[in-house]
Amino acid sequence: MLARIAGPLGEAARDATRGLDRATRVRRAAAARSPVPAGLRGVHPSWIEAGLAGLPARARAAVATGGGGPVDTWLARWATATIPPMPAITEARVTSLDTALAVDGATLERWLAEVGADQLALALGAAGGGALEAAARVVGPQLTAAALRIAEPPRAGALGSIRAAIARCRVTLDDRALVRIGARAIAAHVPALARRQLAHRLPRALGLVVEDELATAATADAPRWAALGATLAGR
Repeated sequence: MLARIAGPLGEAARDATRGLDRATRVRRAAAARSPVPAGLRGVHPSWIEAGLAGLPARARAAVATGGGGPVDTWLARWATATIPPMPAITEARVTSLDTALAVDGATLERWLAEVGADQLALALGAAGGGALEAAARVVGPQLTAAALRIAEPPRAGALGSIRAAIARCRVTLDDRALVRIGARAIAAHVPALARRQLAHRLPRALGLVVEDELATAATADAPRWAALGATLAGR
């Protein structure tokens, strides 16, 4: 069956099953038959609300209880059909992709913003302090803090080239700018299924932006995990 799934999601699904023992495959098959995806509690509620839009009131109860009879099971599956299975929230800070998938939404958003601040500070460094100060007035004081920390290990020399940072930072400087830049910076490290999982930890409006950036960002000359995992979020 997995062989029939095309594209990156199919590749990720096949990779995930290689080398698994029979008991693990049985557990995963049972989870796939569940009316709601695994880890639904870790999905930002705005995604669930979007799935419930247009469905009868009974669907909300069906999702909350994980199905029930045939009608409730169908409603629960319909409402959550686009939500991927989610890892449990077990981590307090990000040090790797696995831990990025296992932190709560607020920590994930702070981490992406810190990664983005590092990239923006690197991109603006060549333009002089005036440019950095002007950008900090828009995106906040965390940019000034980033300018200081990127000169020290483990960030120094591990953030990619200035040219690549400039390309990643070509965004409108608004309240989402740092998160968007952060998503572009990590894109090279994030496979297809993980993109959806990261997006679903965040509020839907922001998550859709992050998922799009992860899918379309240029991945050349990406920061190394030594720098990405050194952020302050969650400490």
